[in-house]
Amino acid sequence: MQRFFALIALFVLSVPVGISIAGCGGTNPNNFCIKNGHGYGEKVTDLDHINLGPASTGISLSYGQTGQVNQPTGFNCNGGTVSVAHYVYGTTNLNVADINPSTGAVCAGTWNRHSASGIPDFTICTPPTQPGVAQITASASAVTSNPVSVYIHAPITAVTIPTQTACVSQNQTLNYPGTTTPMPLTVGTQVFGPDGAIIPTQYVGTVTYTPVNSTIVTINNTSDTTSTSPVNGLATAHLPGSTVINATLSGTTSAAGYFFTCPPVSIGLTLNGSTGMPSPVTVTASSPQNLLANTPDTTGAGISGLALDYTSTQPKQIAVSSTGTVTATFPTTTTITAICQPGTCNPAPVNIIGQLGTGLPVTSNPVIVNTPGRSSSKLWLASSQSSYFTPLDLTATGAPTPIKLPYIPNSMVLDQAGLNLYFGSYHELMVYSAATNTLSKEDPNVPGVVLAVSPDSTTAVINDQVNQVIYLYAVSKGTFTSVGGLATRAQYSPDGKNLYIIGPNNFYVFNAATGWSTYTNSNGGTNVCTASQLNNNNNQTTFDPFCSPDITVAIPSIGPFITGSNTTANGFCPNTTVNPPVYYPLAATIATPSDQITATNDGNHILGATATPAQITDISVKIPIGSCPSSNQGIKLQQGSGSNPGDYSINTTALGNVSPSEITEVVSSPDATISFITYNATSASGLLPAYKPSTTFGVAGTLTNVQLSGGAHAPLSGVFSPDDSTFFVGTSGDNLLHFIDIPSLTDTQTIDPKLVTPGGTPVPVQFIVVQPRTTT
Repeated sequence: MQRFFALIALFVLSVPVGISIAGCGGTNPNNFCIKNGHGYGEKVTDLDHINLGPASTGISLSYGQTGQVNQPTGFNCNGGTVSVAHYVYGTTNLNVADINPSTGAVCAGTWNRHSASGIPDFTICTPPTQPGVAQITASASAVTSNPVSVYIHAPITAVTIPTQTACVSQNQTLNYPGTTTPMPLTVGTQVFGPDGAIIPTQYVGTVTYTPVNSTIVTINNTSDTTSTSPVNGLATAHLPGSTVINATLSGTTSAAGYFFTCPPVSIGLTLNGSTGMPSPVTVTASSPQNLLANTPDTTGAGISGLALDYTSTQPKQIAVSSTGTVTATFPTTTTITAICQPGTCNPAPVNIIGQLGTGLPVTSNPVIVNTPGRSSSKLWLASSQSSYFTPLDLTATGAPTPIKLPYIPNSMVLDQAGLNLYFGSYHELMVYSAATNTLSKEDPNVPGVVLAVSPDSTTAVINDQVNQVIYLYAVSKGTFTSVGGLATRAQYSPDGKNLYIIGPNNFYVFNAATGWSTYTNSNGGTNVCTASQLNNNNNQTTFDPFCSPDITVAIPSIGPFITGSNTTANGFCPNTTVNPPVYYPLAATIATPSDQITATNDGNHILGATATPAQITDISVKIPIGSCPSSNQGIKLQQGSGSNPGDYSINTTALGNVSPSEITEVVSSPDATISFITYNATSASGLLPAYKPSTTFGVAGTLTNVQLSGGAHAPLSGVFSPDDSTFFVGTSGDNLLHFIDIPSLTDTQTIDPKLVTPGGTPVPVQFIVVQPRTTT
């Protein structure tokens, strides 16, 4: 009985203690994963699970190839990392995908084990006899990771993706044909082995797709740790164009195919809701305006973010930025256009140019802009017979002062920025500052005639006509590239993307994306340069800076027109139906001769003139806009006939009361309302032909003669003031510069430029360049 009472007493005394222990259980002092206060089970310091990668993509290996699993990561029950001293790796099939149990190195086949002659284990991978798939894992502390699939297959020789039959609009995914269901690139991807046989998809693994040009398309890859989509190979279109898609598998990268984002079908350009036709849009100097570009693609869907090249025919006075902001600095009239130019817009690999419309340029409609008012002018005058040039500031007083050059020039070009004057000679290139009229550079490495300067003022085009070398001279660096060729004229497209050069025998084009193209020029003509006319280093009296052929770029700048027995046109839409492609194919052979030529800034006329017969030819043109022809054969201009107006119409007008020995220039006004024909003649009476084109397509304009004052004989060269108010013309006979008032077509003033030969004999002005300046 005493024992019974003792047991009861012991039980009673122990109850509070037990209750006390249970009551403290909520603090979990032993850090158990189960927070029920009872203190048992897995602890937070224990290894709970292991992550092994690449879990989402697996590993793809060719026979005998080796690889490596990702470093496993151990986690506790709360998701925190746990340090593991050593993992043991295993595989479900040692004969297909063997693995080093200590390092995780994977063999597509079987590792060597217990090799003779001291060869270390796990250093030789023997290929398997057939493809297969195995699962590999990592284990530690009785915990096994997730499995990672290893795909074993024959060596890969190529990977292909399905060929697109239609382009994809911006921000849309590649879909199954005829549906709105996304179709990843994995659908239809084929992987080929060394014998050209297709490797079955179950042994391939995960393919990684990479566009060469990521602005065209983005592709989701589950191998990318930043991927937000579980769909591998999901392609989303972005900017227009096409690009190569590379596919990577088992360390092998293959050009698998192409992706096509729909190109623009047109560019509708407006400023303040207008195209400036028939009345120009007014932009004042104090109020920049923004162009609006409507750019539907070939399916009708809108496109945003296009890298359009905006250009102005008078950029010094009215400029347009890369984003389409129009800013006026000086009064004038200009034509603004936009081009989607491959290279920066709608690009394509060179071998698929034209496929689904990619790789082809697209042009906008022109927009005519006017800034009213008057400005003064600053001119520079020179001659190929004088070692002087004369700067002329119309706001200054007193007689102009000629400046001595190191050598007699054969050409003079002012860059578009108005910074530098370039004088060519067969001794050296001479560069003068336009601001100070001082010599800034002499370079004997690029002798010849300066033909043009790029719109961005960085590159001068020079032709050594004696040795027949064309130089592209980088002004700031003093370096150059060259190509063989004889040239008489050169002109850049306003965007600077294409350089067109013409010579007696060849037509040359330089494009930054496609390089040089050369085509035979068989146009001929009545005033084609001869050898003696090309070299003024030996005899200044026989050098002729005005001999043909001549070239002008259409507006919009779809390509050039070239003089000759027939006037020809070339377009920048390539003919890809022939091999190799012709990048600037013939667009038209116009049955009318021309010695000198110009395009009017409104894009409506190509004006050419000849000395024999003495006439001006007005080619009314409808320059095509929008996308290139779907035929992929390039632009084709057709002459109108009967009730069909066609793309061009020809009207000729005789140059009355003048007998030119050669046409020297055809000069059109910035506002395209009037053009002057300058010429040379053995006998002349100071008549300057002025031609006013018609505003109606196919209708001839009107020709009048302006009587020059004093002892002027033939008008040799001329240039318009940027504000369209004055035409400056240099004349033989009196060797003066005449000022022609445009509204009244009268000769109002003359200035003596004081250009003389080395012997002191006055000579006429042959080279004139101008830039605007304020009236004060």
